[in-house]
Amino acid sequence: MSETDKTPEPVVSLGKTADEDTAETTAPVETSAGGQAPAVDEIPAVDEISAPAEVPAPPSPARPAAAAPSTPMPEALPSKSFRERAYPVLIAAAAILAVATITFGVLWKGSAGDLDALKTSNSDRERAGEVARDYTLRSLTYDYKNLPAFFDGVQRGASDSLRNRYVEVHDTLTAIMTQAQVVATGQVLGTSVEAKGGDQYTVTVFATQRTQNVQQAEAVTKPNLLVVTVGRDGGDWVVVDYGEKDSPAKLPAAKDGAAK
Repeated sequence: MSETDKTPEPVVSLGKTADEDTAETTAPVETSAGGQAPAVDEIPAVDEISAPAEVPAPPSPARPAAAAPSTPMPEALPSKSFRERAYPVLIAAAAILAVATITFGVLWKGSAGDLDALKTSNSDRERAGEVARDYTLRSLTYDYKNLPAFFDGVQRGASDSLRNRYVEVHDTLTAIMTQAQVVATGQVLGTSVEAKGGDQYTVTVFATQRTQNVQQAEAVTKPNLLVVTVGRDGGDWVVVDYGEKDSPAKLPAAKDGAAK
């Protein structure tokens, strides 16, 4: 093949523009004597030529991460000893105990005072009942053969006013009891004590009296319901009044030939 038959290879000048490169690649190609141009591989455009790979820039040195603001740690509290921990508890317990002691003392003092008053009241009631019982027995028991003992008994332990009343009826009662030849014996079956105030008590006495006289040779027992008023006279207990219940207070009187 002659040199004219060869198809010169296009030379791509890097210094030309893209349009110039395109014009040269599209210029007519000389054909050979046969009229056909030899096949020429399509030359890629400049734009399609791969550029050299970019070299990655060296990584910049990593900056140290900003330190997070540090949170101050709470200081550890010094541990308390057993004595330091127990001291407040002991103080509180002592205070509670003191309050309880004072309260108990006040309550005990009040209760003790009430108990003493109750004991005194009960003791006075018992004493008033005993005085009324003894006086009733002396009043319901007598013998016409020994009338001075009867008058002595009813005047003993009586108030001045009650003694004076027996003095006033002494002669009358003596004549009646002697003429009737009365003999009587009393018995107390029960008492009921009620406070009147002013150191006085009303004692209701249920008693019986067994009587015998000239007109009644065989002894007869009759019930009696009496009211005895007992009061304190200084340090002594005395009978202030004596008589049948539900009737004006009066001295025992002769009834059916017997002293009542």
